[in-house]
Amino acid sequence: MNSLKYTILILTLMLTSVLMAQNYEGTIEFTKKNHFDETKYIYYITSSKIRIDELKKDGAISGTMLVDLKTKKVTAINHGRKMHMNIKSKPSIKDLSKCETFKTTEKKKILGYNCIKWTVSNSDYKSKATYWVIEDGSYFFFTELLNILNRKDKEALYFMQIPENVGFFPIIGEEIGFDGKLKSRLETTKMTKKKIDPSKFVIPTGYQEFKN
Repeated sequence: MNSLKYTILILTLMLTSVLMAQNYEGTIEFTKKNHFDETKYIYYITSSKIRIDELKKDGAISGTMLVDLKTKKVTAINHGRKMHMNIKSKPSIKDLSKCETFKTTEKKKILGYNCIKWTVSNSDYKSKATYWVIEDGSYFFFTELLNILNRKDKEALYFMQIPENVGFFPIIGEEIGFDGKLKSRLETTKMTKKKIDPSKFVIPTGYQEFKN
């Protein structure tokens, strides 16, 4: 009987640790660069909700997007005009059938995380994406987020073509043309695991809803 209780306890602890690993909660700060601009963002992440803040050059928030992973609802907030609106985005219609994906064995540590290199190339669009993904595969929010937002940029679209990408977060991602020129780059600058205040996902008092 004692042996059975011990086995059950071990299995319970193992299951608890797996569930905790699957539910990343905290902030992720990153920078997006292209030919013309550089923009900073902050993700606030819980198991069911994500807030994305776009920052101005001085660090002030220029806009916010609230994403509910359960209901699939997306709300955009304009702080300057004190308005909010629901957003509905359709999936991309681009033909990505010629994407060639390759999970390399190349590894390195980034921001203290063990990462592995994945690549995707597409001859139709004459570009290649490189991703350094965190190797432990416990960031299940990311592919859910991409599916809900239906982002149209190549970095997002290419990543979604990778088999078994669920749970993996690209700490760095970049798209390079076949001519060798950098098209865009997303680079994580800071990751902090912490409890997120539920007020982060509440529309500020006094903001009016904008309807099309």
